[in-house]
Amino acid sequence: MRKGPQTGRMHPSIARHLPTMSAAVELGQFIKITCQHCRVTHRYDPDDLIKVLGDVPFLNIQANFHCSKCGKRDYMSADLETPSARERVGMTVRKLVEIRTVQKPVWEDITL
Repeated sequence: MRKGPQTGRMHPSIARHLPTMSAAVELGQFIKITCQHCRVTHRYDPDDLIKVLGDVPFLNIQANFHCSKCGKRDYMSADLETPSARERVGMTVRKLVEIRTVQKPVWEDITL
């Protein structure tokens, strides 16, 4: 049996029954992404993540992130966090400011 986190896609019938990002928005939860290598933690509003990733199941969302400090992807973990009203005061949350689209030219050699 394989040990460690599972990677890849899950069967659609299983994915339908997992909680999605919109469920986290309805419950007032935050997505907490932590780098297990350098212990950097950031909290995200799931409504912002829906704009970037779509309304996907929460499981394996950490595969879409890399650490802002060390740049590694292999050590990322994600959790749902439901803070109380007292914990929300002074909490730092990353907000989506803008989505930039990068244009990349594609070249092809042709024979005249």
